[in-house]
Amino acid sequence: MQRVLLVSNEAAVSVLAEIATTPEQMQKGMMFRTSLPSERGMLFVFSEERELSFWMKNTFIPLDIIFLGAQGEFVSSATMQPCRKDPCPGYTSEGPAQYALEVQAGFVNEHSIGRGWRIAVEQ
Repeated sequence: MQRVLLVSNEAAVSVLAEIATTPEQMQKGMMFRTSLPSERGMLFVFSEERELSFWMKNTFIPLDIIFLGAQGEFVSSATMQPCRKDPCPGYTSEGPAQYALEVQAGFVNEHSIGRGWRIAVEQ
């Protein structure tokens, strides 16, 4: 687990995140979980910036996904719903991104996260 900060000029929000860097960790993601505590999440770290796409196969809880660029800047976000049957819809970044942070659904609206926000990893 790693503490990450989402920051804007007016606010900061801390998230305790599992880090997914291997193909296996990324493929499994939040599958098969029945809950996610508030202010917890999963940070997906890709080797390069590109359009990212996620789906919710075998994921039982709704999630917000925040896509972030190579410099940690906000790219886009979406609320993803559990997929109950194939084919599952995809949720794609609105531009090139290198990071994706999954958190509880409603997190983005609750904290008004959007343009101007960025991510920082606490050392």
